[in-house]
Amino acid sequence: MDSRIKKILDGIIASDRVAGAYIFSGPPGVGKNEAAKEFASLLGCKKQDQIFIGPDGATLKIGQVRELQGWVRFGPSAGKYLIAVVSGADTLTGEAAAAFLKTLEEPAKGVVFVLLVERDDRLPATIHSRCQRIIFPEKVVTWEADPELKSFYKELEMIDQKSVFRFSGILEKEKERIEDLLYNLVYFSRYQLGKIEFARIILDGLRYIKRRSNLKLTLDVMCLRLADA
Repeated sequence: MDSRIKKILDGIIASDRVAGAYIFSGPPGVGKNEAAKEFASLLGCKKQDQIFIGPDGATLKIGQVRELQGWVRFGPSAGKYLIAVVSGADTLTGEAAAAFLKTLEEPAKGVVFVLLVERDDRLPATIHSRCQRIIFPEKVVTWEADPELKSFYKELEMIDQKSVFRFSGILEKEKERIEDLLYNLVYFSRYQLGKIEFARIILDGLRYIKRRSNLKLTLDVMCLRLADA
């Protein structure tokens, strides 16, 4: 875990001023899940007072929020705190977000929510305003272009409306290594092209692919967004 994040979490415990909700915001791979588990440990939460939920498919749905509400309704059962960690909170559907807001507005004593997000600007402002935000910095990456991927780099760099579906089709043929390939294109976008928006769009595509969304549709949408960026 990043030492700065560890210091923040330790400070929260030391001050004995634990808020009812936190946003852990940052890109994939920066240790948000690890930090949430460490926070649960620092809070002294027993196993039965640790709840973890994540998206069902591409989104967090109303049924999942209703189930979460049932779990946290009476607060902790074995200690001072109950922690509810919501992965992919930035994928809440509109209906689910509205229901979750009610839980944040009337929390049971001792309940601490931790919302794990890649981009907190995708959370409704009404939820965002009720949480304390902790930003996880990007890891320092030493990256070098792979000569074998030169053609993919060129396609990405030159992408436009005319080449969208050609590039999508090329990527689809690489389904056996699609995740590794897209991660490489994220680094190429970030460190070679200097296009952070490209990197974010590709990471969005990766998120859906990891959830077993339709590969062709996901790549088509991703490439359309890249051409418009």
